[in-house]
Amino acid sequence: MTVPIDRTPRIGKAARNEARKAIATTANALSITLLVTLWLQPMLSGRAAGFAGPGALAGFIALQALAHYVLNRVED
Repeated sequence: MTVPIDRTPRIGKAARNEARKAIATTANALSITLLVTLWLQPMLSGRAAGFAGPGALAGFIALQALAHYVLNRVED
């Protein structure tokens, strides 16, 4: 029997799932913060946001897509 070169234990399924959930939670929080800070707050205060509004919406959609992608990889 050959001895494995790397003797560090591999992380388990539960640890991988928790890491994925943490990444998805961070992406979700960042997307909501981006949307509120750059789009919703200027709109409600009556100031024009310019290109920040569409940029915030695009960032929100991208980060939400990342969160959904990561959560779809969670193992049962």
